Amino acid sequence: MSSSLCGVSDTKDGQRAAVHVPPLARGIAFFLVGLLGIHFLMTFLWNAPDNPVKEALREEVNGYIQPFFQQNWSLFAPNPVSSESELLLRARTEDPVTGDIRTTEWVSPTQLEWSVVRGNPAPSRVSRLSANMHRRLNSAWNRLNDEQKEIVADDYEDMDVWTPLADDLIEAQGGQTSSRVATIVRADRVASGYSTQVARALWGDDVVAVQFRLQRTPVPSWEDRFEPEPEEPHRIYREFGWRPVLVNDGQDDGAFARTLLRLSDQVGGVTP
Repeated sequence: MSSSLCGVSDTKDGQRAAVHVPPLARGIAFFLVGLLGIHFLMTFLWNAPDNPVKEALREEVNGYIQPFFQQNWSLFAPNPVSSESELLLRARTEDPVTGDIRTTEWVSPTQLEWSVVRGNPAPSRVSRLSANMHRRLNSAWNRLNDEQKEIVADDYEDMDVWTPLADDLIEAQGGQTSSRVATIVRADRVASGYSTQVARALWGDDVVAVQFRLQRTPVPSWEDRFEPEPEEPHRIYREFGWRPVLVNDGQDDGAFARTLLRLSDQVGGVTP
């Protein structure tokens, strides 16, 4: 009997030794569980109805979910994506000798990014710059009231920071700050910086102001796929006014310009 008990005890001790988990493995497991918990929390807030917590963390939740975890069921039949979304921009340039101001034509850097995607199963991040910006701006614009939409369509060429735009947007909603204003101001500033880089790459350092707009072009439905395309398709625009040139610290204008011009040469130029 004694020998049997000893055998059982030895077996249990061996099992304990066999399942010993090193501290590093435990740490990694806790870290992964924490990440999973954060993911579940962000997903819950994304799908939950509007509430004070979601409103306070809206920017962080949107930044986490989009674009990798967002599900768009319009990708699938019978209701596939029915429009093309583009970011358009133009610039004002000043002649260094005469001081004359010239306004350029509208161009679409989004079409250049599409050229990176075609025939490439794993395109680089450069193929999503203006598309992500369009989505971010459009989402922020849709949350504005009618007066605020008119404000973002106004010109703010003389501001060094985006405080004047933010102040006008806050006043248009009764003087109370909100994430709605913070979101559109941040998106507006990012789009102004991106537009500045594109404009300088195309038209040089004489650019003194930039303007961008969102364009959505409906595509033919499946039933109308064999119909001739209209010469002037109906387009929907989200308007933004003129903004000052914005150059952020640390950005590499030279590398950006080389990439943009290379794509432009591949597709035969930037088109409106």
